[in-house]
Amino acid sequence: MKNKWFLIIFVLVFLVGTFLRFYQLGAIPASMDWDEVSWGYNAYSILLTGKDEYGKHLPMSFQAFGDYKQPVYVYLDTIPLALFGLTAYATRFPSAFLGSLSILLVFFLTYELFLKYKEAKIVALLSMLFFAISPWSIQFSRLAFEANVGLFFILLGTWLFIRGLNLKQTWYFFVGTFFLALSAYTYHSDKLFAPFLFIVLILYGWKYFVTKKNLIIGLVLLFCFCNIFWVIDSRTTARGRGVLFTSNTTTLLATPINELQYDKEQGDIIGEIVHNRRVVYIQEYIINYLDHFNPNWLYMTGDNSRHHTPGIGNLYLANLPFLLLGIFYLLRYRASASWILFFWMLAAPAASALAVDAPNADRSLIFLPTWQIFEAFGWWWAVSLVKDKKMRLLFLLPIFLLIINVVYYLHQYFVHTNTDVQKDWQYGYKEAALFADQYRNSGNRVVFDKSFEQPYIFYLFYNKYDPSQYIVSGGSYRTSKACFTINHVYFGDCLNQIRTGDIYVALGSDSIGKGNVLKKVLYSTGDPAVTMYQQ
Repeated sequence: MKNKWFLIIFVLVFLVGTFLRFYQLGAIPASMDWDEVSWGYNAYSILLTGKDEYGKHLPMSFQAFGDYKQPVYVYLDTIPLALFGLTAYATRFPSAFLGSLSILLVFFLTYELFLKYKEAKIVALLSMLFFAISPWSIQFSRLAFEANVGLFFILLGTWLFIRGLNLKQTWYFFVGTFFLALSAYTYHSDKLFAPFLFIVLILYGWKYFVTKKNLIIGLVLLFCFCNIFWVIDSRTTARGRGVLFTSNTTTLLATPINELQYDKEQGDIIGEIVHNRRVVYIQEYIINYLDHFNPNWLYMTGDNSRHHTPGIGNLYLANLPFLLLGIFYLLRYRASASWILFFWMLAAPAASALAVDAPNADRSLIFLPTWQIFEAFGWWWAVSLVKDKKMRLLFLLPIFLLIINVVYYLHQYFVHTNTDVQKDWQYGYKEAALFADQYRNSGNRVVFDKSFEQPYIFYLFYNKYDPSQYIVSGGSYRTSKACFTINHVYFGDCLNQIRTGDIYVALGSDSIGKGNVLKKVLYSTGDPAVTMYQQ
């Protein structure tokens, strides 16, 4: 391919990928979930006061809902918030921006990995294309999800490391190591993945590093130093520990405990081994791990409806044959150059498999861009095997199928996201928060039903509540109470506080047996999402 056409296609792919990540960013999905709103308001509070919603000055982890969110996304988000204000667009901006830059990194990383091979340039371009239009990448680049930012740092750190090996320039290794370590302050899964990848990168360049022991020591010390801050602070791993299946054993061990008791009564030694809780944990981990490679999950169903587009999984089914071809090609012909990719793919679900709700597209987002690189090699190899140009016309069919797959995905995302999965996106919370604030100076109290999920943060976010005023009045420490207030609005278990004239905000149409309807927020189906009553 001539350089002129290559550059045109390169720029076009990047622009298309960026467009898909930014188009209607603040409007699709139309509503934000509680985590997105939490990121936004804490960043807003840091921007204006230097403190989080609890009044803590420049924290290294954000308590939020007790999940202690990692700090990088919050601090990054202060920049677009300063430029655009407290909006959905600004809150999602860091993810969309770094998701777009990740498109470039996929090209550079693929090119550096296979630099010595003739196909490096075209395969890198194909990898970039498949990543740019990837449902998995687009989904998380359009949300305030820290996993996508963590992926950017992983890609950046790895590319710098590989480029350092190719150019034999030391500074690349130190900068790359820093970004790999920074990913741990961005997302929990990276705390496990990044150290493994760092070790593998050292092994990958062992021929270079073996004579430079001081360099290895320096890199290890830098990596350890950068990670020590989250290691010594147990709060930074609170969320990760909270979702482990070993921390949620009631359901997991209920049957094995009964079976173990029976085995002991019967003197069944084999049964006692099989039903031992440690063996059960191992079995559960293996099942969770393998489920991440389940074609049904990858291509059809996905998991949490916020993690994938309605009617489609995480990858394009039309690319499946080429994915398999690419894996076969790399194993047979490029094994020495590609083993780091296979490690990447096999290690990606390691952290996610520890959680109760595995497989999980968010926790295993680090899978990217391995699938896309394998697909690129599959396409390149398949086409290169067919020497007859007329016979290459046969590839029009798989190209057509891929285009249909992409068009279907884009239709499902940009048309159906705001209608088919509204409930999962906490639709109506925004309208309820804005409605409640209308009564701030009216003398009417507004009571939210306890079935709302963290409605207070929506009230703070959408009404741009002054963080300094909020912190002075107690901040979010008040949320530890069963029933708490922000000005005239009551949150939590406050039904016993309701009196005549109060406004009651209910999920669905629960009227607690009385009240006049003031307003309804309806789903696209016509069912009520939120109903406001006056008692």
